[in-house]
Amino acid sequence: MIEVEHTVEIDRPAEEVFEYLTDVSRLPEWQSSAVSAELDGALRKGARVREARTFMGRRAASTLEVTEYEPPRRFSLRVVEGPIRYSVEHALEALDGRTRVTFVGRGETRGVPRLMQGAVRRAVERQFVKDLEALKRTLESTDGQATSTLT
Repeated sequence: MIEVEHTVEIDRPAEEVFEYLTDVSRLPEWQSSAVSAELDGALRKGARVREARTFMGRRAASTLEVTEYEPPRRFSLRVVEGPIRYSVEHALEALDGRTRVTFVGRGETRGVPRLMQGAVRRAVERQFVKDLEALKRTLESTDGQATSTLT
């Protein structure tokens, strides 16, 4: 099991950050591994999200379940179907017009040799940092409606 945590402060109110963060169709705008994501029904605890990602040059599909939905403070999901089991938690804290977002990701490392787990953890952590910085840039650009800031 690997766990990574990263915090970023975004110069936008928590309500705006939460609204954008929970619009799963926009994941490809700020998460470089996300190809697509679609919410099945209304956004609430227990809702399902179907997503496709690329990982090490391969495309993989997963279904996630929303495990926490507390606007504008918490949004968490976990994989219920897919090749890699992981969970993600987003905790938002309002800071006088800005928002502190703390991201925690946990994933299984079955099939990864013990000697490689540290390298995998570092690679995952670098990717999460890059993605959260892209989220920050996207939301802080103009009115937060940027279509993409990834290169």
